[in-house]
Amino acid sequence: MGLSCGIVGLPNVGKSTLFNAITLSETGERANFMFSTTQPVHGVVDVPDDRLARIAEYIETGRLVPAQMSVVDIPGLVSGSSQGEGLGIGFLGAIKESDVLLHVVRCFENADVMHVSGSIDPAVDAEIVEMELAQADLQTLQRNVERVTKKARVGDKDAIAEKTVFERCIAHLEAGDLLRTLELSKSELQLLRPLFLMTIKPTLFVANVDATDLDGSSPKVAELRGYAERTRAEVLHLCADIEAELVRMDAEDRQAFMEDLGLRESGLVRLIHAGFDLLGLQTFFTAGEMEVRAWVIHKGDTGPVGAGVIHSDFTKKYIRAQIYSFEDLMELHSEAAIKAKGKMRNEGKDYVLRDGDICNFLIGN
Repeated sequence: MGLSCGIVGLPNVGKSTLFNAITLSETGERANFMFSTTQPVHGVVDVPDDRLARIAEYIETGRLVPAQMSVVDIPGLVSGSSQGEGLGIGFLGAIKESDVLLHVVRCFENADVMHVSGSIDPAVDAEIVEMELAQADLQTLQRNVERVTKKARVGDKDAIAEKTVFERCIAHLEAGDLLRTLELSKSELQLLRPLFLMTIKPTLFVANVDATDLDGSSPKVAELRGYAERTRAEVLHLCADIEAELVRMDAEDRQAFMEDLGLRESGLVRLIHAGFDLLGLQTFFTAGEMEVRAWVIHKGDTGPVGAGVIHSDFTKKYIRAQIYSFEDLMELHSEAAIKAKGKMRNEGKDYVLRDGDICNFLIGN
């Protein structure tokens, strides 16, 4: 399991700049025309976690393997995209399986970069894109209501349940609301999952600010925060141009530049942490001679679930796990000392993994 993000937004808001910064790639320079991105662009980035290197200080290993985040940037959406305007919505398929949407919203002024409507209004801009996503969801739901109606008429229980929740969602969208604001049960969410609906996904608005607003205190960011609060989303601010500079520097220069700017950590690190928090994710580690590796699970997952992330067969074959914490290793410096202190724990199938656990799973044949 990793973090999978789809990047959406209007044209010319900094989506490609952010994608380049996240993935250390060059998909093109910022352009003063719409739809400079014409195809979905895929990338993978290591999730920064300095605990990996610190574990390797005390456990001799061959390599460090961080968790990874996949990112997809799609062409900008405009008002009417769901009806074929601009480049349409055909590219939404590229992000249908994304865990979270990174919705980039322009909160900077730059006369050299045109705006699709001529003026910058973050809440309005965000709503334009979300209404197009909502229209795409509405079309999907309407097609699927037609699909299940015949079966529902003859008493098929599954079809009746699907039809009921599909119609609830249609009514919610037709009222002008987004699906993430609709209260849905776990069973209803399970029925909706195969439809890959866009507005049901957790959404993180990325306020792309100017270099003069690195604390995100401008009225534009405040306006976006208000919209996000009303629609059950989160907001993170960063300057995509600065992030693109930071990732190309070596560690020493990056640290000095960040100190000059008054930044404690990069916006990209904050973005990844925000994505983890939004989805309720956490990290555990395995550590040995071959590698020290980070694994991503949901908070509340048990030992067998964590083992299953390593290999699907391990869930059923799980016996127990030897576990100690990252903090124990930092304090005692070796597994032998951890055992001597009685802090190496044997945990069974009901154990709920914690962030920073270092695990050795015992698996049966």
